[in-house]
Amino acid sequence: MSRNYANYSQYLGAQRCCDSRGAGPVGPQGPTGPGAVGPIGNTGPSGSSVTGPTGRGCMGPTGPSGGPTGATGPTGPTGPLPSFDGATGMSGPSYYLLMVDITTGNTIYRSTDTSNSDKTFVIDHPTNDNKYLVHACLEGPEAGVYYRGKGEITNNEYVEIKLPNYVEKLAHEFTVQITPIYGNKIVTLNSSEIENNSFKVYGENSKFHWTVYGNRHDINVEPDKSAVNVKGDGPYLYI
Repeated sequence: MSRNYANYSQYLGAQRCCDSRGAGPVGPQGPTGPGAVGPIGNTGPSGSSVTGPTGRGCMGPTGPSGGPTGATGPTGPTGPLPSFDGATGMSGPSYYLLMVDITTGNTIYRSTDTSNSDKTFVIDHPTNDNKYLVHACLEGPEAGVYYRGKGEITNNEYVEIKLPNYVEKLAHEFTVQITPIYGNKIVTLNSSEIENNSFKVYGENSKFHWTVYGNRHDINVEPDKSAVNVKGDGPYLYI
């Protein structure tokens, strides 16, 4: 008996009293006790931010230049020539007229007409950008050469015209043509033969143009096809 009872009978009475009593009603809920938030702790020190050292940017040395230029390759073989009627018996068109732009190498015109067998060359027109300028070779039945110039008689007798010192070794059968230039009157001029690579023009005081033609060597103008071997391409055929 932990509580203070006078005797055991009191203790038993108390137990009987307690046993006979029912549970009392639930009492009202007590007020909510105050909720307290503890104080905010101190902010810790900021950590130090350390930037590492900047790395070095190194560029390696420049490499050597490329190797030496390779040698130029050998020239390729010449393409096949167009066939032509002749001693070989080959058949096919012959290009008697061939116009080529010498600045680009492009063929401008080809012809198989024997009446147009001119040896031409083509250049840009000197005054019209929309046109070409076409010139042809002067032809003749000899391997000819020419020299030309301008002279003047000042002594009312003659003047000597000197040609290159190799002329008589290069050609023969020379002809001289004199064309007087009109001044105050019409004059008549005459020339000598060519001797020692020079000639004289006789007449009154006057100015004139002169032209000398010569023959380097004779050629066979009408050879038999069976007796020759024709070489070349297009209009540029030769024996």
